[in-house]
Amino acid sequence: MDELQLDLNKMSEEELNSYKVALDFARAQIQRLRNPNIMETSLETVSFAPINREGLLTYLKSPKLNEKNIRNVSIAMFNASMHYRRLIQYYALMPLWSYIIKPLAFDKEKTGDPETGDKKSVAYKKAFQKAAGQIEAMNLKHEMQKVLTIGLREGVFYGAIWQNSIGGSFSIQKINPDICKITSIEDGTWLYSVDMSRIKESELYRYPPEFTEMYAQYKLTREKWQEVPSKICFCFKADETLVEYSMPPWAATIPSLLDIENYKALQDTANEIANYKLIHMKVPVNSSDAPKFSFELAQKYYEFLCANLPPYVGASFSPMELTDIDFDKDGNLRETDLVSRAERTFWQSSGTSPLLFGDAANTTAGALKLSIKADEELVFGWMNQCERIVNRLLKNIAGTQKFQITFLPVTVFNQGEMVDYFKNASTLGIPVKSAYAAVLNVRGLEIPGVDYIEREFLDMDELVPLSSSYNTAVEGEAGRPAADDGDLTESGIRTRENDNE
Repeated sequence: MDELQLDLNKMSEEELNSYKVALDFARAQIQRLRNPNIMETSLETVSFAPINREGLLTYLKSPKLNEKNIRNVSIAMFNASMHYRRLIQYYALMPLWSYIIKPLAFDKEKTGDPETGDKKSVAYKKAFQKAAGQIEAMNLKHEMQKVLTIGLREGVFYGAIWQNSIGGSFSIQKINPDICKITSIEDGTWLYSVDMSRIKESELYRYPPEFTEMYAQYKLTREKWQEVPSKICFCFKADETLVEYSMPPWAATIPSLLDIENYKALQDTANEIANYKLIHMKVPVNSSDAPKFSFELAQKYYEFLCANLPPYVGASFSPMELTDIDFDKDGNLRETDLVSRAERTFWQSSGTSPLLFGDAANTTAGALKLSIKADEELVFGWMNQCERIVNRLLKNIAGTQKFQITFLPVTVFNQGEMVDYFKNASTLGIPVKSAYAAVLNVRGLEIPGVDYIEREFLDMDELVPLSSSYNTAVEGEAGRPAADDGDLTESGIRTRENDNE
């Protein structure tokens, strides 16, 4: 089999650029996690002290002094409580991170004439492709989901970027927050410093190459706090109104989580007690209240009884009668009701609808939709912060023409709504066709290639279009289309259910 020979001198400029992109992709940047051949120590927390309600409340009263303690409690609850994990993942996984790329400070004079293919238009196209290639390499949806999950769990995400070249392999490494602190702001985004005295020289391979330079500077100046260069810095803060310290946004709900665990423990105890039985052997007495037979004989019968009892059944003997006392002040209130009430209190104290997580007490679709809208507003704020960080990184790309990214306000809950929104706007000539494609999860650079594959290789032009209201008249049906269930009021839902019976 003949080997493929590449002559770079005979390649066109476009072919050479494509080859370089492929080469960068092949040379993936590798982040080493550990060296199994040497003994290492880790700064990462791997165990947590038991969570004490009183101690936690003390931490929350002095959050600046107890930032690490509160963070560790939040991490522990994320690992131990599915309620807390679901709450954080609900927000972290909600955005779809659909985006469009726009020119920064657009000047038509700089674009040249694409029809003639002059130097300006060629340079402008290359600048766009370079920026778009860099954004594609970032794998934003995957990376941002990690950033948001950690940031909401711990209150802040300190990240360092691994990348071999512009448009090459890209990943964001989480840096231990115990050795980091925010020290400055650039372009409206946070920059942080690292305590290099807490990093061993033998373990610098775990970090991007810039950390080796920071360590050398620390050795030279003896200044242990070294700021991470902005070109590799990715710092996300859940609450940007807190400058002096960071706090997980739902740390105040953790006492409610502890209530849930306490009620579950009480329920387990009650269930365990309910499985026990007690057989009481009463010793008869005469008119003088003296036992009618000796204690030795009563003990002998008691021992015979105990020898034949199954597990969870106890025995006792006494000349007195036994009376049970019930301390349940509500009479028929079950422990399961207490657990459900505590769970509902937790979701409500977090500002999140309990219906999203299986609470059957509320079935109003309209109220749920409004609740999700309020939750989305929080998410959009965090998306805006990540957008500014990405745009700061894009400014590092060489060239006079700069581009910026815009995250669209699209979540798993409103995707269908946003598809209709951009479709209707694009039909009226508004320049949002790229946004329409992005909401459908087709990114800008993919459109020409996907379109070519569908037409030339898959012959999809020959397929018969699916029947829809655009090309088919529905016989026998009149009136406007039925509303979605989420848009109906409670009475509307009952009406629809009655009509379907």
